Amino acid sequence: MFGHKNTPARDKVTGASISMTHTIKVQLADKTGHTQMLLSPAETAEKIQQNSSSWIYADNQLVQADQMNEANLSTVSSVRILPGLVGG
Repeated sequence: MFGHKNTPARDKVTGASISMTHTIKVQLADKTGHTQMLLSPAETAEKIQQNSSSWIYADNQLVQADQMNEANLSTVSSVRILPGLVGG
């Protein structure tokens, strides 16, 4: 079903090229609720930078927002962006 190293994958029935795009399930929570999206690694990195003061979890591991770029997200399947908790 998959093509060789330099050949794109093709559908067996139609022969059309198949796009194999990596998507990440992103959950963004704020004071009004939460939003769930499917984004590319580049879009996810942008969303993380837009919310850099939030707590970021990549595959359930707390990570630093400034360390999350497109390359680091290439193997991640889920990201949660949550408001930081403040004790007191």
